[in-house]
Amino acid sequence: MNLDKILRWSLFCAGIITAIFSGYMFHTGKTDVGAAWLAMAVGFLCFSTRIKIEKSDTQNDDDSKDLHDLAVLIADIAVMSLKNIGRTVPPGTKEIDELEEKVNNFLDVMPLSQPERDDIAEEFDRLRHRTRRNEGGRAILRSARL
Repeated sequence: MNLDKILRWSLFCAGIITAIFSGYMFHTGKTDVGAAWLAMAVGFLCFSTRIKIEKSDTQNDDDSKDLHDLAVLIADIAVMSLKNIGRTVPPGTKEIDELEEKVNNFLDVMPLSQPERDDIAEEFDRLRHRTRRNEGGRAILRSARL
């Protein structure tokens, strides 16, 4: 493992740790401190994925595999964050659309095949469909109460 990979992984780990800590700060009500930690997390994660170093062909294959795995992990985390795990309010369709757009912009520069992109899009469609069903059920309950 060379210095570049060590730097990239350490920045990635620092980004994940600061993101978790920012979530804790938001949870405790310290919004300004949480926002600062979140900004640091975004910076760490951006720098961990944007470092471009010229390497030989064998190392490029390993790096593209690492970037591929990272892209799939981030897409899975984005989908799981909207699946009401630990959430008190279900996501709205606007929130799902915004996150899907951000994930798709990220995945455009990552080495993912089209079937993998389709699987991720299907997950977002399932979330969107479930949200519409839940909103329809809530509307029926509201009208039944009247």
